[in-house]
Amino acid sequence: MIIQYIANACFLIRLAGGKVLLTDPWFEGPCQQTWWNFPPPPRALVEQVRAAAPDWIYISHLHHDHLHAESLAGFDRDTPVLIARMNTPNLRTAIKRLGFSRIVEQPFQTLFEIDGADCQAVLFRDFHATTAGDDSLVDYDLDTSLYLLDGDGARVFNAVDNTILAADAAQIRSRWGAPDVAMLPYASASIFPMGMSDYDDARKSAARMAVSDRAAARFGGVADALGAPVVIPAGGEYVLGGPVAAQSRFLPQPLEADLVRALGDIGRADIKVAKLYPGDKLDTAAGDRVEQNPGAMFRNFTHAERAAYALSLADKPPAYGQIDLGALEPDWGRLLGRCAALHQARCRKMGYAPAMDLAFHVVDYATGAPLFRYVVQMDDGTAGFDLSTPDVERASVAYTLDNRLLFCLVTGLLNWNAMEASGLLGLSRRPDVYDPDLHRTLVHFTLLS
Repeated sequence: MIIQYIANACFLIRLAGGKVLLTDPWFEGPCQQTWWNFPPPPRALVEQVRAAAPDWIYISHLHHDHLHAESLAGFDRDTPVLIARMNTPNLRTAIKRLGFSRIVEQPFQTLFEIDGADCQAVLFRDFHATTAGDDSLVDYDLDTSLYLLDGDGARVFNAVDNTILAADAAQIRSRWGAPDVAMLPYASASIFPMGMSDYDDARKSAARMAVSDRAAARFGGVADALGAPVVIPAGGEYVLGGPVAAQSRFLPQPLEADLVRALGDIGRADIKVAKLYPGDKLDTAAGDRVEQNPGAMFRNFTHAERAAYALSLADKPPAYGQIDLGALEPDWGRLLGRCAALHQARCRKMGYAPAMDLAFHVVDYATGAPLFRYVVQMDDGTAGFDLSTPDVERASVAYTLDNRLLFCLVTGLLNWNAMEASGLLGLSRRPDVYDPDLHRTLVHFTLLS
């Protein structure tokens, strides 16, 4: 099996029988409004991928950096698309809307044949709701992972964005065997710490280092438990462009040296970290030997080089800014009231009613001037403009966003979680503690619930 890295979570995998599997294609243009691939894939590589005519495409989940319409453009719509059989139709529906006609759904934790490829595979559902490993009350399949057992005996595990912990890796190893190569997540895509409204730069920098260190340690623990002799760090490899380009210096993405050090700290320096750059190839039959692409840019980059590249993208405006709200004249009271009611119905269904305020501070897109404040009291469902509470110590989570972005979010034109990670939202919370269940419910604060 030959694994070629393209960008982010996109790999072009040539199986032993000659068939080609393309995973989570995002290799061209921006996604999530402000995300850009880093390192950027060379144009020659993009053209190579487009000409590859993959026999299969695997889509792990529906986030834009994994299901990217622009990158999928030009591929034969009759190409089989492999996905997991999830408890919602959202991913299948999104792929159908792109015109793909052969969507192959497979159940979780079940060995199946990839037709015509002399290869077997297993799909895994969400291991946990968050990167912290917190369980969630929200019954919603999102992330998936893929294990390949090729005809030549090679075993490859691709965790993708899935929130895998060491205990999960140990279970996979016990049931399916230690893979020869594992692609493991090592960077989070989150609003934290870039979007924390009440953090100064020093606090953001400290938070970035803390999150990065935790991510590297988790990467090492998972690699150790999984037992793969070669691990490829993958996923979350992006920078922020446009109006939030400067926030890229706070992205909590470990460098290769950080991951190597984390493995050394637990006495597993024998595990090879194969950091691939766009176009690099790893042949599983050759152990950890990497065929480097001479056209790859930013090899062995530093944090400063990554941040500088992001600033070169500061002139790339997010597409949502082109929306003319003057022509639409949204009735914010009606729209937000409906969203709040649907969101509360979802929360009641899952038995979630914290004594907390969910607030939206809305500003004008063009001027940044404050427009209004909308509050939802989570425990009783009361919602409205400028609600006040006599208890100044009452828990609260407050988002700051502009009116055009709010319109896109409540109407479902943009995904809530993706917009958090885009850096376009600001967040403050009291107490300053992450609530995984509130976070997962926010995807339902929309008219489409």
